[in-house]
Amino acid sequence: MKFIDFCAGIGGGRLGLTNIGYECIAYSEIENNAINAYKLLYSDNEINYGDITKIEADYLPDFDLLIGGFPCQAFSIIGGRCGLNDEDRGQIIYYLSRIMEEKKTKYFILENVKGLINHDKGRTLDIIKNILEDIGYKIYYKVLNSLDFSIPHMRERIYIVGIRNDLSKGFDFEFPEPKKEDVDIRNFLIDNEESLILDKNCKTYPTFIKYLNNKYNQGKYDLDELLSEDYLVLDTRQSDLRLYRNKVPTIRKGRQGILYVKNGKLRRLSGIEAFLLQGIPLKLIDKIKGKISNSQLLGLAGNAMTVNVIEEIAKKLDKYIKKEVEKMDLVTKGSQTAKDGFKNEHFVVNEFNNWEKSDLAKAWLEKMNYSLEDIESVRASKITGSFKADVQVEIKIEIKLKSLVDIQNLQVKLVSNPKGFNQIDKRWLSSYREMWDIPDNVYMLLQHFTGELPPKISNPQDKRRMFLTEFTSDEQKIILKFFNDNKTMIVSDILKGRGSFAAEWMLVILKIGTNLNWALEPINYVLNYFGNGDVLMTPRGSISIGNITVQRKGGDGGRATANMLQFKINPAELIK
Repeated sequence: MKFIDFCAGIGGGRLGLTNIGYECIAYSEIENNAINAYKLLYSDNEINYGDITKIEADYLPDFDLLIGGFPCQAFSIIGGRCGLNDEDRGQIIYYLSRIMEEKKTKYFILENVKGLINHDKGRTLDIIKNILEDIGYKIYYKVLNSLDFSIPHMRERIYIVGIRNDLSKGFDFEFPEPKKEDVDIRNFLIDNEESLILDKNCKTYPTFIKYLNNKYNQGKYDLDELLSEDYLVLDTRQSDLRLYRNKVPTIRKGRQGILYVKNGKLRRLSGIEAFLLQGIPLKLIDKIKGKISNSQLLGLAGNAMTVNVIEEIAKKLDKYIKKEVEKMDLVTKGSQTAKDGFKNEHFVVNEFNNWEKSDLAKAWLEKMNYSLEDIESVRASKITGSFKADVQVEIKIEIKLKSLVDIQNLQVKLVSNPKGFNQIDKRWLSSYREMWDIPDNVYMLLQHFTGELPPKISNPQDKRRMFLTEFTSDEQKIILKFFNDNKTMIVSDILKGRGSFAAEWMLVILKIGTNLNWALEPINYVLNYFGNGDVLMTPRGSISIGNITVQRKGGDGGRATANMLQFKINPAELIK
């Protein structure tokens, strides 16, 4: 099982997955201290795709699972709870969902603060759930506490698990139950660095004494009595002192102030200890000792996912995957076409050519309004070249001693994912310019859109091209007006085509495991279905013409062909 670690931090989520045998093939992180730690902990050779808001999904390698601790500050009390209105942090979920949708990721595990549950009276979580469900996932979520998974760390977080809809039939995911085992905090508070001692020789000691005597704490605590209890944990981050035994309160970035007693002395919680309290093993921590400052380590630990919790969630998910993968994995089963006779357009050709023995071909012929009793012969062949039709079917009909020959051109779409988008046309802009007489001003703007010309603005989301949302309002109107004014011609050209090999029917075949569903519709119905609707700018900066998406092709390993313009639909929508 391959995964990419998004918003990776120090890789707590990564470790939880690799501990059960999954393979990390890349990560995404922008914070310099986190990147430095990640390289020291794991490998300096792994690819970091950087800023998630600028990642183009086509450039990512294929992967099965996405894990991401998307920024929690926007939903936390500490972070001001701006939520989805936080442009830098709250909207990362949109970029994660875009990647999952475009890469057709099978599974995901997301983590955030407990405050997400009640943020904006639950509306924020509902929006996030809707986003993830709309792109085709069955969602499960639950608040879990690291304290319940062999870590003496009170860290409540919401965990969201998603399974792609086509893999979730019969799926009944259950989060792991708390472990009933005693954990000794002494195995975690092990740093003996003398500089961490807080006593009269420390500059901040008077501040601590003043804190003990503020209006919230005065008269409540005797310092000598506190120092008499080894491994007593003191949380000084609030106005009132809070004490803990055999557990540590939530470690947070930027909110240091956790102390504990050891050998009759107060000690500050160290970065190494904070890493241990997030489940990072000591053998990895040894790689970063002395290379990253203590305060930086504390901050990194405060943003991390707890390894143990992710590992237990992954075990639950993996148990299902291993049990059901042969039956449920549509991409694997649906694409192993050589094994079940469903390989490409030749399948359709063979069915038609053996129509008398094929229930499928008989059903298709009847759908095309032929009476099976009148058919003398059917001969199908695959059409080669850049035409909209993929298969041409010649049907010889005998009716009342008269012999007729009909020719039908079929565009064939073979899909294995009911939520998957399928490219229906892609060309260089110059080809579309000849077909549709694109004006110079529109053509130049579209060149920036596809990347034939570089962005003409500073700090674009993607240094290779511009999203429609990055153009000026007037430029957006110019582009949308062109597509709206020429909508009928454009939709016809990309779906039906021109000339003798123009498509007259669209045949969509959805193959899931051993199950096969299909739709065969006249091309005019298809034109109306997909082309009906307004020409709009999508929230992600592409163009939509009804149910057709217009975007830069991308991918292709960075080759120039990534700058072509492409049109996409979800053919499976035709299947009722």
